[in-house]
This record gives sequence, C-alpha cells and structure tokens, in this order.
Amino acid sequence: MRQPKKNEESGMFELKFYSGYKGEEIPKSVVIGNLEFIIEEIISRKRVLDQKSGRKLEVYKCKMEGEIVKITVFKSGKWEISFS
Repeated sequence: MRQPKKNEESGMFELKFYSGYKGEEIPKSVVIGNLEFIIEEIISRKRVLDQKSGRKLEVYKCKMEGEIVKITVFKSGKWEISFS
C-alpha cells in the first residue's frame, strides 16, 4: 500500500488507496484523526471531466461503515468525501 494522501485543507484526514500494477487504483480506507474507516465495497467508479474547470477527476460511490459515500479524487491529488 502506498503512502496515504492527506487532504490539504486539514492534515487530520487521509485517503488510502490500494496500489496495483497500474499505481493507485481504488480507495481502501479513510483515516480521520486516529480512526480508520474501511471502504467495504466500490459501488461505482466514474472518470469525469468537469466542464467548468476542465479538470479531470474520479468519482467513487462506496459503501463505508454501512453508509453510502461519494469520494471525489482530483488529478492534483486533492479529494473530498460526501455522505448520501
């Protein structure tokens, strides 16, 4: 497993990825402070081009701790998570 990416807005949040032969492939867990939340299932994965900014991003719909979450990963490495 590769080093986790830290959300630049706060060093308290990290997103860990499973890294296969193609590099970072899918998110495996979210770390908030000292707590690690395992992503149980990837429900969907989309590569998206944001029409306003022209930025490429990946959007994952995941099951984490029994909840459905959306994780958006930007090409820059920044990411955000939202709960449905």
